Amino acid sequence: MYQSGMSTREVGKFIERIVCSSYSPTTISNITDAAVEDIENWQKRPLAKRYSVLYLDGLYIRLRRDTVGKEVIYFVLGITEDGYRDILGFYVGGQESASGWRDILLDLYKRGLHQVLLGVFDGLGTINSF
Repeated sequence: MYQSGMSTREVGKFIERIVCSSYSPTTISNITDAAVEDIENWQKRPLAKRYSVLYLDGLYIRLRRDTVGKEVIYFVLGITEDGYRDILGFYVGGQESASGWRDILLDLYKRGLHQVLLGVFDGLGTINSF
């Protein structure tokens, strides 16, 4: 909520309505800081070298930055050779495009993903450099 533009006071009021507990703006800020660090560590974690299936998709949602507009959230889901699902990453921003996916695939490669047996995606265009 904070990341999408709500103030710490707005987040506190929302939580109070949902769980009937109140938190100060300072507490909300401390929780947010800790969560952001955990998310960044998760997004940079090393990946397995090989996945049986790699699903790529983008979802458009309305985000408030300076203005409110639709932006894509890119999702990458991998299926391990043992059959377990693993969310490999999600990336926010811009419009869905082949160059956006290329950048994401390069990030996955740098994090250790080097082999995919089956890729499942729609309308990405041609990605030549991966």
